[in-house]
Amino acid sequence: MITRLVWTRLNAPAIPHRMSCAAQWHFTTWLDLFDHWQTLWAAVFAVLAAVGTIWATRSTAAQQIASSREDAERVIGATREQARAVYKQSEWAFDLEQMRNASEALAFHAMLEAAMVRVLSEAAWARSTYPDYVFTQQTGSSVDAFAIRRCITKGAFAELRSASVRRGGALTGDFLDLEREIDSFAAQIEDSLAVSGALIQLGKHHGLGEQLALIETKATELREKAYEAFEQFTAKFEEREAYRQRHDEAGLNG
Repeated sequence: MITRLVWTRLNAPAIPHRMSCAAQWHFTTWLDLFDHWQTLWAAVFAVLAAVGTIWATRSTAAQQIASSREDAERVIGATREQARAVYKQSEWAFDLEQMRNASEALAFHAMLEAAMVRVLSEAAWARSTYPDYVFTQQTGSSVDAFAIRRCITKGAFAELRSASVRRGGALTGDFLDLEREIDSFAAQIEDSLAVSGALIQLGKHHGLGEQLALIETKATELREKAYEAFEQFTAKFEEREAYRQRHDEAGLNG
């Protein structure tokens, strides 16, 4: 039985392959074309869809990056403006402090110079008012000598003494030394009874001319130093003002 089955299979006519017997496709309609190549079209559409998706994603990402860059630039710009405003405010505060210090220094040295001029004018008044022998006599005392020893009024000395702690600088020692000399000059007096029995004060003649000359010398030196310091502070003040004006003009032009 098995032998017959094998023989039958071997002698049976061959059946051609399905594809080989299929008729060759020929274009008939566009719908038939699409139906026949639908797999290919599906792949093409998939590729186009992928390209569109990539393009849309890149476009969206580019927009987001541009927006983020604009936001960052706005933040950076605002930060720069704020920093510039803070710097400008600090600079103005520094300028005001410098101007205040310069003004105080100028006022101090101008007052010091004026006070020395007053000391010198009072000493000159005493020399021109009283006779020479009063300044050269080395013994005794007199009313004229008392008037000379009290002629230096130390105008504005109290204000200068207070300001010298802050603004005097190297001139503080010279000023205090002059004030001590004036106080010592004025303190050399004595009480005496007049013929009428009244108590009067007399100035001592001893060292009167030399002491007054020493006061004049120290006042002259201090006046010259105050004038030089005043000129230096004036130059610095004007230089600072010129720099601030140039800086402001540069800021406006920038």
